[in-house]
Amino acid sequence: MKNLRFERIYLLSHRDKKALQVNFDSKRNLIIGENHTGKSSLVKSIFTTLGATPKGKLENWDPQTVTALDFNVDGEIYRAVHQEGRRALFSDDQLIFSASSHADWSEKFAEIIGFNLTVTVGKTGLGAKADPACLFLPFYIDQDGSWRDSWDTFPSTRRFLKPVTDILEYFSGIKPAEYYSLKSELYSYSKEADGQVSELRLLERAQKRLNQALPISNVSLSEKGFEEEIKRLTYEANLLNESQEKLKIKLVREAEIVSSIEQQIKVSYASLKAYSGDKTFLAKLEGAPDLICPTCGAEHEHSFLHYLGYAEDARILEELCLSLKDDLLLAKNEQEKTLTELSHLKENYSRINDILQTKRGALKFKEVVESHGANAARQAFDSERESIASELADTNTKIQTVSARLKELTDRKRTKSIQDEFRNAYAESRTKLNVPDPTGKITILSRPSRSGSGGPRLLLAYYAAIWQICSSSQSNISIPVVIDSPNQQDQDNLNLHAVLDFIADSLPKTMQLIVCVTQNSSTQLDQTIVLNRKYSLLDSSSYDEVENEIGPFFRAMNKSLLNLNFAD
Repeated sequence: MKNLRFERIYLLSHRDKKALQVNFDSKRNLIIGENHTGKSSLVKSIFTTLGATPKGKLENWDPQTVTALDFNVDGEIYRAVHQEGRRALFSDDQLIFSASSHADWSEKFAEIIGFNLTVTVGKTGLGAKADPACLFLPFYIDQDGSWRDSWDTFPSTRRFLKPVTDILEYFSGIKPAEYYSLKSELYSYSKEADGQVSELRLLERAQKRLNQALPISNVSLSEKGFEEEIKRLTYEANLLNESQEKLKIKLVREAEIVSSIEQQIKVSYASLKAYSGDKTFLAKLEGAPDLICPTCGAEHEHSFLHYLGYAEDARILEELCLSLKDDLLLAKNEQEKTLTELSHLKENYSRINDILQTKRGALKFKEVVESHGANAARQAFDSERESIASELADTNTKIQTVSARLKELTDRKRTKSIQDEFRNAYAESRTKLNVPDPTGKITILSRPSRSGSGGPRLLLAYYAAIWQICSSSQSNISIPVVIDSPNQQDQDNLNLHAVLDFIADSLPKTMQLIVCVTQNSSTQLDQTIVLNRKYSLLDSSSYDEVENEIGPFFRAMNKSLLNLNFAD
């Protein structure tokens, strides 16, 4: 896995006409600010930009704020741009990827970072590539969700089946990446085998009931019974026909919605194209004399483009187009679901009609049953049972093969060595932070739980031991560590200074560090960032500079997602 560093972050609110740019040192950064100055908002924005949204809502925040993060991956600089779930990735000022889907973004980001962990999604047994929330989970202590006894930093990890074990063993080196993809594959095979066993049991019970109900000789069925069967099938066909008509009406209504949204998008695109032409025309006036008010004679520095608000109108129109495009996707998904339901109904309707037509022809249902009899029915059961048993045997063979490979990848000596290294690092951290040993068996998975002022320090010692293992020669992983904020449970000054000194001096030197605190300290880090505006992280004086820097990237992202085909 590649080394990751955060270079700088930009935040831009077109609504409030405010912005912020913060540069990060490649080693140790201290962010100082009183409560409500935006420390948490700043660091949360880092992770949200990269597709890992932390727990908690941002206060007094423009939900359409544009964020851009420059980050370093093994010496190569990338820029990620984000707004309301839409993201784009740039390298050397060139767009290389854009997505409005979290899954698509996660896959691309994992590829860039070299993050190849596979986790299991819910109870489906299906394996999936771990997302950015899994990547940052062990390295971000969040103000809202981390200083407790559970891994609750990123709510999106809850959709995975026991992700914490896989994440910690992956980063610590206890299990290689191949282990987790095979583990997911084994889970899938096991679910498949369980289904096949259940199917065999149902088949055997059905065959037993058949043997009890049918004599050895041919079956006879009265004409009256045959007539009742025809009535039943006809009734079922009529019900399916009614359902089909309802779905057709629903489909027509959904098609109208899709057509309406497509027309709105077409009109919006045309308007946006017109704005683009106006912008090009007005830009030619930049070299003209200053604009002089005919009433008061005042000279204005800004161009017609600025005063007429074309750029702002175009931006709002772009966001409208994106919103309409999202609505169109939802409408088409609903339409596709209705088509699928209609297709299933048609299949059942055709099947029943075929049966009815067969029964109404020269070949009587009674004659078919009499010709084949119970023996043919038993043969059909036997054939089906043999087929399922063969499939089960193949599945069991796959399970044995994968299990054998998993056993090969489980190295007990390596596991013991890493666990011992973790315990030693954990004990050393507890000593420096002046906290007693936790109760129970200590492993890399045993997250501590303790109340009082000693609880956060014990938790910090636990995290620090994990970071030490991750940066060791066996794993050699370097992901930025972000701590917000170590002053939990009203630490006294003595313990708070001990915590800050520990953070400054004892954490792995190969990892970038960003720590947020509420008060000044004698502890010295490589860079100090001071936030002093309460309830206003962004600043109006930075708006033009940040807009000039990331505005073109934001518009390039929107253009890519909208598939616009006209010039700027």
